[in-house]
Amino acid sequence: MIRIRRMLPLTVAVTMLTLTACGGGGDSGPSNPAESLRPTARSAAAGVDNVAGATASPECTAKVKTLRMAAVGTLNDVAKSGKAYMEKAHPGLTVDLNTSAPDYTALVQQISADRSAGRSVDVAVAGFDLLPVFARELGAQELSPRLLRASYDQRLLGLGTVGGKLIGIPQQVSSLALVYNLDVLTKAGVDPATLSTTDGVIAAADKISASGQDVQPIDLPTGQQFGQWILNTLASSKGTPIQDAAGRPALTTPAAREAAAFLAKVGTYGPHSADPTQQGLLRFGIRKQTAMTAVTVASLAGGLKFIAGQGAKGFRAGAIPFPTLPGGSQHPVAGGNALSVLATDRCQQEMATELIVSLLSPDVVAASTEALSYIPVDTQAASQLGSFYDTYPQLKPFLALTGSLVKAPVWSGARGGELPTALSDQVVRILKGEDPAKTLAAAQAEAVELTR
Repeated sequence: MIRIRRMLPLTVAVTMLTLTACGGGGDSGPSNPAESLRPTARSAAAGVDNVAGATASPECTAKVKTLRMAAVGTLNDVAKSGKAYMEKAHPGLTVDLNTSAPDYTALVQQISADRSAGRSVDVAVAGFDLLPVFARELGAQELSPRLLRASYDQRLLGLGTVGGKLIGIPQQVSSLALVYNLDVLTKAGVDPATLSTTDGVIAAADKISASGQDVQPIDLPTGQQFGQWILNTLASSKGTPIQDAAGRPALTTPAAREAAAFLAKVGTYGPHSADPTQQGLLRFGIRKQTAMTAVTVASLAGGLKFIAGQGAKGFRAGAIPFPTLPGGSQHPVAGGNALSVLATDRCQQEMATELIVSLLSPDVVAASTEALSYIPVDTQAASQLGSFYDTYPQLKPFLALTGSLVKAPVWSGARGGELPTALSDQVVRILKGEDPAKTLAAAQAEAVELTR
């Protein structure tokens, strides 16, 4: 059976946006991939809900001999799992994988170039914020939730919609986490339970500063668009994300101003990392220069494993969902990706759908979660991960976020794609001491201009 190797050490993780899964083989489980990864069968044409996931019709399985899938490099092993199942279940079928793209933007460019060269793509992986591009420019097909297993957690499907249509099936879902050095907090007299709100974080930072320990209380990285993600997650906790229901920028709401005030205070504790992995995790997990930092859930388990593996050189590490504003509640902004069907031929679509179902099988989702600690999208997979969550109990609170995750903003306009980076730059200005209200006003003006 094709397995996804479990978590990589932090020394590897800090070179990437998230930890990558490396290919590996396991000696546990059945050797027949059609047994280990099989989506329970029913016809893709059947118009009824069923416990089983969709498979293509006999007509289409006989007709289709090649499927092409495009994904980013970090999903190489997940894609290989689907390839193994499909080629075993349908002798004579070849699944061509292209996982050379380093990120989702490069993947869109690659798919477009392949199309221009006459090479079609049947299945692709889309970052959530790029789903409108897949729908508008790449012809992603509308999908039906009824083709999925009953165990797929359909509370997540809203993350894959564009204009009310399901364009992508969420595959890997993440959110922001606050990780902390429990040894530092304990010496400063800080109860981790108080970190659930920004007021609690500030109070903890003040205690750490006064405790005489040579450590920066908190580091909030801003690179890789973390700045705007943090700002949006904070504002969303008060029910008003930085994009309103009509898709317009909403950067001067009371919640956004409150979030900016928190960031301004955080900026007084010391310099903040530009990169969440090469700097943020390095400062926190290896150099022990910071007591708290923000990470994506996908990098969390690997970091925890590395820290625990240092023995006496390590420390006790904890993690919680990113704090809310006082009086707010957890409505974190989701990160991650979705599987989309680009094929236009009916039989290619049926086979592409079966490939997607195989990629969402509980075994694959569970193995992927152990490799990259995303929030599992399948309830059966989650139930298989008991020992994993016993090993990393810090991850358990993130399971409760599934029903409250909020879509990341997708900005309109020819230059809308520039806005996440532009907003992160504005967060950097706030952290460096510029007036938060004036900076938000400037951010709003810039956002309006970029989204015209």
